[in-house]
Amino acid sequence: MNRVRGRGTSRSTLLMTMVIVLSVLSPSAARGATIAQTRAEIAALSATLAQQQRTSETTANAYDLAISRLQHDKATIVTLDAREAAARGAMAVTSHKLTVAVVRAYVLDTADAQILPLFNQNVTVSDARRVFEERVFGNLAALRSHYHAQKDSLDRTLAAVARERSRAQYQSDTMRALLAQNARNQQATQATLTVVTRSLRSEIITYEIGAGAAAARVRNTAGEEAAVAAASSVGGQSAANEVLDAIQAATPPAQVNYSGSPAGSAQGMAALRAAESQIGVPYVWGGESPGHGFDCSGLVQWAWAQAGFTIPRTTEEQWPALQHVPLSDLQPGDLLYYYNLDGDNLVDHVVMYAGSGPWGTNTIIAAAHTGTTVSLAPIFTFGLIGAARP
Repeated sequence: MNRVRGRGTSRSTLLMTMVIVLSVLSPSAARGATIAQTRAEIAALSATLAQQQRTSETTANAYDLAISRLQHDKATIVTLDAREAAARGAMAVTSHKLTVAVVRAYVLDTADAQILPLFNQNVTVSDARRVFEERVFGNLAALRSHYHAQKDSLDRTLAAVARERSRAQYQSDTMRALLAQNARNQQATQATLTVVTRSLRSEIITYEIGAGAAAARVRNTAGEEAAVAAASSVGGQSAANEVLDAIQAATPPAQVNYSGSPAGSAQGMAALRAAESQIGVPYVWGGESPGHGFDCSGLVQWAWAQAGFTIPRTTEEQWPALQHVPLSDLQPGDLLYYYNLDGDNLVDHVVMYAGSGPWGTNTIIAAAHTGTTVSLAPIFTFGLIGAARP
């Protein structure tokens, strides 16, 4: 494993959420819960929260639609109000006409005895009287009928206005109440999830550190990745890095088979003698000065230069540029390269194979790190990726 570098809610739903919250926060449950149970409870809370968020979004969309309908209803009400006003005006005109007609009819009826002789003088006058009576009383009946029709229309308009106002207000109030309830549920669940996650974060991270190390010991890559992901979900990148450190520390060294001899080519022996001449010179990062200081790649570059070979300066450049040789056929002067010793995912260290010395054919010479000097050491295989020969 490599270090990551940047690495509408119903009443039943509400009751289910409260049951989960109470079970998580119960002291006896917290004491007896295993890590698996704890993680399951947090997952249940997270799922409930996600469902409430989706429900709230759906309800919010429905509320927006209700608001749109409410605006339409208000426009309808305005139209009905105008119709009501027009109906009242028309009724007022009709009522006035009706009053005039009634008065005229009354006058005609009471004056009938006085004017009747006048109408009976001849046929023409009699016909005129009949026409006059029919016109007056006929107008009166028509006006009465028109007035009642207008009144019925007004009553229907008033009833429609009342229904529209009531429906729109009920719809708006209901949606507001549902949105408010959803918001309360979501806030409560989120608060509980935050508290539970915070209180159990250390426990979960500790567990995942152990799980990651256990997976590393048996080279279970999937288990390592699962531990890193779980720790990251509750503790972020810092928690993931803790698991990665545990994985790296627990990963057993690769089994590398190698063998070599104390004898080699004239050029290799010359490079080895040059390197041995610097034993005791301190390690200096970036150093390449004989008698003053070397780093690992500076030492081998200088030593092979004394044998008449020019090689690149850094380990990252040397490894791909040089001829690779089998680890089963090492000779003095050969260079051993190591990968990712400091977590940088690069070829970052090089030593020279000596082939003889305190550790026999397992002896190397190197400028190891700050605080050391150029010295002989036993060969090590952790991070060893191969050998090269200039």
